[in-house]
Amino acid sequence: ARHLYICDFHKNLIQSVRNRRKRKGSDDDGDSPVQDIDTPEVDLYQLQVNTLRRYKRHFKLQTRPGLNKAQLVEIIGCHFRTIPVNEKDTLTYFIYSVKNDKNKPYLKMDSGIH
Repeated sequence: ARHLYICDFHKNLIQSVRNRRKRKGSDDDGDSPVQDIDTPEVDLYQLQVNTLRRYKRHFKLQTRPGLNKAQLVEIIGCHFRTIPVNEKDTLTYFIYSVKNDKNKPYLKMDSGIH
C-alpha cells in the first residue's frame, strides 16, 4: 500500500520521543534549552563484524588491529553517540522519502516491462 501520510507506528514513535523530551526539559526552570536529550540506544551487537569494520573504516576511527566484536562495538558506540543529528531535517527527509516512494529499491530496478 502506498503511504499518503505517515503511518501510525512512526507517528507514535515520533510523539513518544517528543513527550520524553518535554518531560526531561520540564524539570529545568524553563530558561535554558534541553541539554541532555534522552536518545534511544542502538544495539550495535546486532550488526555483523564486517559491518562494524566498514563503519570504522568509513569514519577513519583509529584503533589497534585485531579487535574483537565487543571491542569494536564499544569504540563504534562511543563514536556513534557523538554524531550530531538535526531531528527536524531527518524527520522531514524521512516523511518526504516515504511519500515519494524513495525507500522502495524495486521501483528503481523496474524496467517498465511487465
